[in-house]
Amino acid sequence: MLLPAFPTVVFIAGALLAWRFRRWRVLLAMVLLAATNRALSAALAAPGAASHVVTAAAAVALPVDLTALAWLPERARRVFAWTVGLVAAEALAAALLAQPEAAPMAAVVARPLAGGRLPVLGMLTFTGALTLAAVRLVTRPQPLECGMFWTLIGGLLAVGSTTPAAASMALTGAGLVLLVSLVETTHAIAYGDELTGLPSRRALTETLAGLDGNYTIAMVDIDHFKNFNDTYGHDAGDQLLRMVGSRLAAVGGGGRAFRYGGEEFAVIFMDTALDDALPHLEALRHSIETTGFGLRTPDRAGRRPTKAARLVPATRVSVSVSIGASAAGRRMAPAHAVLDAADAALYRAKRGGRNRVCT
Repeated sequence: MLLPAFPTVVFIAGALLAWRFRRWRVLLAMVLLAATNRALSAALAAPGAASHVVTAAAAVALPVDLTALAWLPERARRVFAWTVGLVAAEALAAALLAQPEAAPMAAVVARPLAGGRLPVLGMLTFTGALTLAAVRLVTRPQPLECGMFWTLIGGLLAVGSTTPAAASMALTGAGLVLLVSLVETTHAIAYGDELTGLPSRRALTETLAGLDGNYTIAMVDIDHFKNFNDTYGHDAGDQLLRMVGSRLAAVGGGGRAFRYGGEEFAVIFMDTALDDALPHLEALRHSIETTGFGLRTPDRAGRRPTKAARLVPATRVSVSVSIGASAAGRRMAPAHAVLDAADAALYRAKRGGRNRVCT
């Protein structure tokens, strides 16, 4: 009973969710998928010359529209203006192709590939769109970019289908992929720290609530971070936080790092005793101390340096971190108590001269 309405439910749910979170590109992509689903279903239900023209128009318009949405910025006015203009131009082109005088050109546009339903022009358009989507996915590996890539795959399967049900299934699958990618993006915003890429304090709170057994928690603080900010500026401070965050993300021993707030981080070692976690924390501290930090000057930020600028060595600043660690141990202490103990150990490390690990 619900199967015929399932595509409509998916498209409406995706559009409403995109509207709620102000993801205008996803909203318009859902509308385009719904419109394409309607057009292909009608065309495949009544085969003929007009059906091939509609399929060809969809095979060219859908990848062009989705590619434009993928590369447009997430600004409502610009996204809607470009999309409306593009769709209007495509509708006008399709109307002109439907005229008897344009029959020779329509035959060229609708010429199928190797005797199948997929037109040659549509295949070329999809190939170009998928190439651009793959490039964008490599340069920006984010859920929505991945969703756009697989949506194009679904559109390609739909225009190559021979029955309305198959085309609808492919486009509904594309809509589901976009819906899931939107949920993943929303989850990443809620539980991730945008600056460092680490899980945020909200994610830490939920993880602490589920801890049980023997585990170790470490608190990490960047030494003299306020002085660093005052000396080199907040942009350099953000660069330093990103660098330290990348090192924390690669900590060994199965540790999972979180952004606690400001210049403080937390690392949780599940099912790990304190003595087993200490070597990995010491390796982290030593790695940050010995590598240092390559300070990007304002002239370098945001643009490619000239040949002369590349000859000047970048300013390197020595940075360090202090670390405090505590474990639940046999007492099975609650997570908040272990976190407080690690925080107290951190302050002992800072009072003891910084750049050290204390328990």
